[in-house]
Amino acid sequence: MKKRNYYQVQVQSSQRLTPTMQRLVFQGEDLQRFPHDTPAGSYIKLLFNQYGESFTDAPAENETVLMRTYTVRHADAKTGTLTVDFMLHGEGVESGPASHWAVNAKPGDTLYFGGPGTSKGLADERDWVLLMGDMTALPAISAQLENLPADTKGYAVISIEDADDKQALTHPDNVDIIWVENAGSDTLASSLAAIRWLDGTPAVWAACEFSSMRAIRSALDEQFDIPRSQVYVTSYWRKGRSEDQHKIDKREDLAQYNG
Repeated sequence: MKKRNYYQVQVQSSQRLTPTMQRLVFQGEDLQRFPHDTPAGSYIKLLFNQYGESFTDAPAENETVLMRTYTVRHADAKTGTLTVDFMLHGEGVESGPASHWAVNAKPGDTLYFGGPGTSKGLADERDWVLLMGDMTALPAISAQLENLPADTKGYAVISIEDADDKQALTHPDNVDIIWVENAGSDTLASSLAAIRWLDGTPAVWAACEFSSMRAIRSALDEQFDIPRSQVYVTSYWRKGRSEDQHKIDKREDLAQYNG
């Protein structure tokens, strides 16, 4: 590993935002060299050992490393802090290393992570926007909404686990926020037909569970005929699969889709 791409930080604060979302704010000297001007929706890789414990420094070459990907909710150069929101799922260690660690993290606890990385955002040429996702994508959607021009119009459709998972989001006045509760794998896709499509060409960005992603992608291709240049649809996880297994599924699916 290249040390310059990795950072050691400590938990400054932990806050339960909603029943299913935990916010951690990190601080540390390493954040002085973190690129705080990263695009909205950039991500980092959190490092855990085989027991689900956070690494406090660079892992040894022979150590098992579990990497978990999370969105940078906010990077503040003035305060030297980094904010990450964690969706909580499951109970105890069965919830996965990152979720389990986040819900138990205390101020002063140390974490080691790599990044940041960037993913494709909304297409630049657009008349309106459509952002879609489940709670794993809520931090990325929130960050993008905050950075949209004030005259942007469109929709953000967000699937949540509980009615109390709704958050107060900063967004342009003409971007409507639509909360979908207890959504199944096809519910986000079916919401495409439920909204009033605006005039002109949309830019679509969606991130969610694997099956839901494929349903959205198929609907955009077959029902709405949106040019692929205007669309970014990806999966952040797959039910019943680890992140490493999901990466393989995702890679195979994308190769088949583009083939």
